[in-house]
Amino acid sequence: MAVESVNYQCPACGGPLHFSESKGLMVCDYCESSFEVAQIEAHYAAKQSKADASAVAAAERAASGEMSAFEAMGATDGVAVALTEDVLNAAAATSGHASEGDEAIASFLSRASWNEGERDGLRSMTCSSCGAEITCDATTAVSECPYCGNPAVTPGAFVDMARPDGVVPFKLDKDAAVAALNDYYKGKRFLPKKFIAANKVEHIQGVYVPFWLYDGSVEGSGTFECRNERTYRSGDEEVTRTTVYEAYRAGDLDFERVPVDGSAKMPDGHMDAIEPYDFDEMKPFSVAYLPGYVAERYDEDSKVCSNRAEERMRHSFEHDLRATITGYDYVDTGIVHSTTQMTGCMQALLPVWMLHTTWEGNDYLFAMNGQTGRFVGDLPVAKFKVAAWFFGIFVALAAVLFGLDMGVFQFDDTLASVFVDGVIPAVVAAFVCIVFYNQMKTAEVASDAQAYRSFEGLNLTGESEHFVREYETRRRIEKSDD
Repeated sequence: MAVESVNYQCPACGGPLHFSESKGLMVCDYCESSFEVAQIEAHYAAKQSKADASAVAAAERAASGEMSAFEAMGATDGVAVALTEDVLNAAAATSGHASEGDEAIASFLSRASWNEGERDGLRSMTCSSCGAEITCDATTAVSECPYCGNPAVTPGAFVDMARPDGVVPFKLDKDAAVAALNDYYKGKRFLPKKFIAANKVEHIQGVYVPFWLYDGSVEGSGTFECRNERTYRSGDEEVTRTTVYEAYRAGDLDFERVPVDGSAKMPDGHMDAIEPYDFDEMKPFSVAYLPGYVAERYDEDSKVCSNRAEERMRHSFEHDLRATITGYDYVDTGIVHSTTQMTGCMQALLPVWMLHTTWEGNDYLFAMNGQTGRFVGDLPVAKFKVAAWFFGIFVALAAVLFGLDMGVFQFDDTLASVFVDGVIPAVVAAFVCIVFYNQMKTAEVASDAQAYRSFEGLNLTGESEHFVREYETRRRIEKSDD
């Protein structure tokens, strides 16, 4: 038999329970009774422990070879697989004809092997409420029974190393996610008019996503080229005097709980862009927070994900090191040497609302931070609107500058006139369009960890600056008829 799920139901009436974002309590969907998370956890502790132990034992027996091929196929996936009566009868009926009996069994084994391949990466369990079989992928730790609607916790999903250290509960509900999506459409100048009316939310789901949270420190030093420029007129020439300095900085910077999602199916851009979370509201992990949502189990371990965390820490260290250099017109990053030391790592489940919409056959995915409400996602772009905005700004600004050129500037230099009347309007129009376009594409992979620096900030351990050289550049100025 398949291992039974643990369904967290109301102790009063047996109805499905879910964690209420507003109340901070477990609430029954039917009788509206409410319970502390600790109450529900204690109420189901024995059942959850028994189910976890059963699932782990079955997996261990399958791995050690103590179970037959058919038993292992059933136990490890939670699916009972056995030779059906019709196959056994067929084999018995043809016992006098070995080749026919072998063909019947071989046919079944072939089908069983095909089914096993189909189940690769999946697991099944029996709903403890209605007895239905529930199938989900191997990383889904909490799902919902499609037959009775009860939340089902997969046995053995959160044991040993897979058990998170903490969980940040949802604070915002589904209605807040839908409202955030509608607000997100506002002010998007490149959004097709028909998109808002024609697209529809195909699916919305609250998901507890597994994250690795890293503590670490970066230590290093760097040299930076700094320049001051002074421009003045000398006769019929414009002279620019540039003074170059070299600045040296050394220091160290600590980071706390830099998050990296541990789920391969979750897009990194969406998960990074909805940061940060307030980890002061993190609770010790309890399965009781999860019913009513989908919960994922990590499939990328802490060693794999640590590379992204280290890279983000390094970039923030370099940024802060450079920021200590002031008083110059330009500062260019030269060579920065740094070493990163990871000092701690924990696993946590963080709340995310995932929304999926479709329009004109295309899929659009959005994500909202279930704690703070930060909303991100990529929207379709109306190309004709991009062109209209570009040419509209270009023509309007070119007309204004041309008028000023004729009445105020009166450039005799053709190149200067072309620059003012043509290049400047084009650059401004392109800049505005880029700003509007970036509003449509907000799911970006994070490159730094600025939000997770320690309160003390950068500890500067060394600094120096010295003069390097000075040089001039000259440009002849055309004299006017005046």
